[in-house]
Amino acid sequence: MDATLTRRVVTAVIGVVLILALIVYGQNWGTPLLALVCCFGSLWEYFVMLFAFPEQMLQKGVGIILGFAMASLIIFRAGFLYEGVSLFFISLFIFYLVLAHFSQNRLSQLFSELAFTLSGVFYISFLFSFWPKVRELEQGSYWIFLVFLIPWLSDTAAYFVGKSLGRQKLSPLVSPHKTVEGAIGGILGATLGVVLYKFLIFSELSFMACFFLGVGGSIISQLGDLYESLIKRALHVKDSGVVIPGHGGILDRFDSVLFCGPFIYFYARFI
Repeated sequence: MDATLTRRVVTAVIGVVLILALIVYGQNWGTPLLALVCCFGSLWEYFVMLFAFPEQMLQKGVGIILGFAMASLIIFRAGFLYEGVSLFFISLFIFYLVLAHFSQNRLSQLFSELAFTLSGVFYISFLFSFWPKVRELEQGSYWIFLVFLIPWLSDTAAYFVGKSLGRQKLSPLVSPHKTVEGAIGGILGATLGVVLYKFLIFSELSFMACFFLGVGGSIISQLGDLYESLIKRALHVKDSGVVIPGHGGILDRFDSVLFCGPFIYFYARFI
């Protein structure tokens, strides 16, 4: 095992233990705390990527603060969500209107920054806020583990299958190292993992549910991975950060999990 893979494995094991401890022993506060910490870190990484120059520090700060406020509002004050979202939009629009008033013919650039800011806040703040929502569901202590289990098993299987058997590129422009063979391996790995989870922990799942969750969860997780790759390509960066040894940034580690959260929530709630 090479040094890079060893570092990835050790970091992953430590991270999984910490996440399990927060979810299992944190009771009502563990999952919201985990979601908010990861949300803040991801917002920080996103806006550092987006606003890389010192003169853009104000835009960076406003994006992080409003994004974190949005996530906190969704998690703790869902009943005030309509009013809160309205205040968010108005505040952000006024902020960029003031910037435009004092700008030097940078209107197109400012409007692009506004669009990227809105996209980032909704991508990160809204999707992280699904973790506590899943935990609050009936049998949520079982469902919440699938939010992490499916994408991480899919990622792991896709990595090893793609590395050994990968030939055909999945999306060369967005993520040139991902392969179709790896994606199929990810689907198989996630599905087998859900079946094992049924036998060991969540016996109420039917085999049809295992198949749907494994296949659908892996596909949506891989799309989440590709979406973050699209962001990094657009912003010309390799990793979102360096805070997690061997994995890059927080957003790099949770990109697939972000898309899986709503998938598990809507399945558990409505199907």
